Amino acid sequence: MIEFTDAINFDSSIPYYTQLKTILEEQIRQNIFRAGDHLPSHSELCDQYGVSKAVVRQALKQLEIEGLIVQRRGKLTMIAEKKIPGDLLQQLSGTYHNMTRLGYYPTTRVILNHVILATESIAKKLEIKPMDQVIELERLRFIEDEPFVFMRSYVPYDLCPKIAEIDLTGKSLLDEIKREYGFVISSSKRTIEAVSARETEANLLKISRGAPLLLFNSVSFIDTGRVIGSTRALFRGDRARFDVEIGDINERV
Repeated sequence: MIEFTDAINFDSSIPYYTQLKTILEEQIRQNIFRAGDHLPSHSELCDQYGVSKAVVRQALKQLEIEGLIVQRRGKLTMIAEKKIPGDLLQQLSGTYHNMTRLGYYPTTRVILNHVILATESIAKKLEIKPMDQVIELERLRFIEDEPFVFMRSYVPYDLCPKIAEIDLTGKSLLDEIKREYGFVISSSKRTIEAVSARETEANLLKISRGAPLLLFNSVSFIDTGRVIGSTRALFRGDRARFDVEIGDINERV
């Protein structure tokens, strides 16, 4: 284990770049450098720690691999925003409870909440007929006043008609469905993939067009086997991560 110091030990067998990486990592973790701050330039780091530019480049590369900094050509190195963990792949709860369970307090802006006629693709997801009535919801969730996830959800109108009349600002859709109708999610099919932000999504999430997003698709079922809802959630790739716990299935049988 490398003990933290604010100087390079030139007599140590530990590589200089590893020592420099440890020094800068500790400064980031102690909030000496905060998210959005710029690190000193390569030349300044060379002068401050008495090392070569090759050592600085290697140390910064290691920090970038670990997601602690962002390097862009021709610009100063910036401290990365802290990623918000999630376990949506292992929980039946939605994004709201996932965030609050981890100690975050999201706010929600409702963009759309209205009744439409199901297209063929929507009907297929909800296992209903095309042209059946569905509730379409668009919501934008924020963490610390910064947009974090954009969600578009569809709910069968015949199951939950009152949802179209409820102000879901600061509320969980699944909670309101349970409160109004007593429906509880019994199972869910979920997928996650990496996509690039289109212009509309980029504007909503305050990111650049083409920036990485994590696309989370979910179809939820109640105990009767009916689909209660389908959600397409786009998480900012620079702010979100998903954690999965894996064990030996044979040990659980």
